[in-house]
Amino acid sequence: MGIEQFNYSFFFNNLINAKIQNKNFSVELENNFAIPIQKHTANVKFVKKPGTYDNVDGLISSKKYKIFLCIKVADCVPIYIYDKQNEFYGLVNSGWRGTKNKIIINALNILINDYKSLPENILIAIGPHIKKCCYEVDWDVAQYFSCITKNNHNKWLLDLSQEIINDIQTFKIPIDNIFQSDICTYESLKCESFRRDGEKSKRMTGIITYDK
Repeated sequence: MGIEQFNYSFFFNNLINAKIQNKNFSVELENNFAIPIQKHTANVKFVKKPGTYDNVDGLISSKKYKIFLCIKVADCVPIYIYDKQNEFYGLVNSGWRGTKNKIIINALNILINDYKSLPENILIAIGPHIKKCCYEVDWDVAQYFSCITKNNHNKWLLDLSQEIINDIQTFKIPIDNIFQSDICTYESLKCESFRRDGEKSKRMTGIITYDK
């Protein structure tokens, strides 16, 4: 297991570097990283300098600050955000708790309401995550979502990415501005998966930055 990297910069016309690295990739503060201390919250913070940020699962910044934003994932949904006009960018970790509590809406509210980004200028890439085919949950989780189907085992299959896309489209961001990876982390042995491997699973590192 262990990818070298998946790169989604092409979706942003290579104006920004957006990728997910393998488990061996190390993140160092001296390399200008902003690092969230993730706790499966819906908290998103606009950052202007590198460092660690406690109790947040999403970061947003601007080209002028030249910061690397990163998150750690192993089944949760990594969401890359880019405003091509104002040159803002963001990275969000959205597991079921973050999706339930609308972390993507919180991130987009910062861009659109606080920094006046226009929906038509926002591009969003949804990276590898556990897909509906493999994300079996009980009703205690399923009850919070609309994108669910019941299977033959009396469980529910949860489609996190469709929930997220539905939230994105409440801002009238064009569907063509949204990219979704077809990689399921549970199925692909190139990816880390907590659901598949349990405590022995490691994490992949999502990164977005202007620095190539």
